[in-house]
Amino acid sequence: MKIGNFGFVPNHNINKYGNKGALQQPTIQSPQDNYQQRGKELAAKVLGDKMAQALGLPISEPKKDKPLFDFDEIVKNVLDFVTSAVRKAKANGADDEKLKGMLGDARKGVQIGIDDAVDELKGNGVFNDDIAQGINKSKEGIFNGLDKFEDDLFNPKPASVSVSQAQYASLSNKAEYKFTTAEGDEVSISFADAYESQSASRYQQNGNSESFVSESSQSRELSFSMSVNGDLNENEQKAINELMADLQSVSSTFFSGDLDKAFEEAQALSLGNEQLVAFSMDLRQTKTVATVKGYEEYKPVPEKAVADKLAPFNDDLKAVFNKATELGIQNQLSGIVQWLNQDQAEIDKLVDYTKAMFENLNQLNAATDELANQQ
Repeated sequence: MKIGNFGFVPNHNINKYGNKGALQQPTIQSPQDNYQQRGKELAAKVLGDKMAQALGLPISEPKKDKPLFDFDEIVKNVLDFVTSAVRKAKANGADDEKLKGMLGDARKGVQIGIDDAVDELKGNGVFNDDIAQGINKSKEGIFNGLDKFEDDLFNPKPASVSVSQAQYASLSNKAEYKFTTAEGDEVSISFADAYESQSASRYQQNGNSESFVSESSQSRELSFSMSVNGDLNENEQKAINELMADLQSVSSTFFSGDLDKAFEEAQALSLGNEQLVAFSMDLRQTKTVATVKGYEEYKPVPEKAVADKLAPFNDDLKAVFNKATELGIQNQLSGIVQWLNQDQAEIDKLVDYTKAMFENLNQLNAATDELANQQ
């Protein structure tokens, strides 16, 4: 019994007459399936030939148990040929521009081969949807492979990346100030500030895994000392310590930002530095309340706001001045303030303001003493 061009003998007849085991049945293919397979092989052969012509590929030899012409094999052959040629050129010293030109020519050659193959297959009347799908798949595989190869060639990705850094910084400041009290005692005050910072970090990438480690440490040492050449009694020592603490407090108040804004507001009112000092000076006297109220009567409201902001600062300055007067060093206060705040950006503004304040206080004390002597 035969089906089409293929012979077929039922197994039970063989078993019946030959008393042998069942034989493996052959695969039955219809004429249509056979035609489609031959069409694909023909299309692959035409495409392979056109690629070989366009790119100069060597002729492939048939492999055992594997069709010579299939679309996947074409992709492999083209990529192997092009990548090998480019790698060889790079090994021989070709620059990036030359290598990119070779890849560009390869892409053009692939497209020419595809176009020529399609034209020939259409001319032979064997071009259909299956063949078009196979050719497009080959084209996609070749171009994707070339893109990946080019990216790896010019942007190689290392297997692992490691970045580490370490930093160390230190800053040391030391200052010393000397002055003499009214009794002739010499006082020396020193201040030291030592700062140290160190840090280390490390980043590592290995494949798809990443790790980051960071360590840091900081330290700061502050020291303050005072020495006296002479007979400085306990009250004078206490007065000096309180004086230095008050000066630090005054500086912190000034550089907190509130007074800086007050100065800006005062300048916006078209008040000069002397006017501002004189105005704030009034707040330092016993007539302060009356002066401020009088100002409210013929000046806009902003003046009162400026006075209110400066009042706490002026109170601190007056307390510092009184303690310095007890030691007889009131004339050196401006220098001490400047020494304590030598690293501040606005120190000139603070020194000018406090110097004017202390001068007015000195004048006030002198006037008071003169009145007392006249009585």
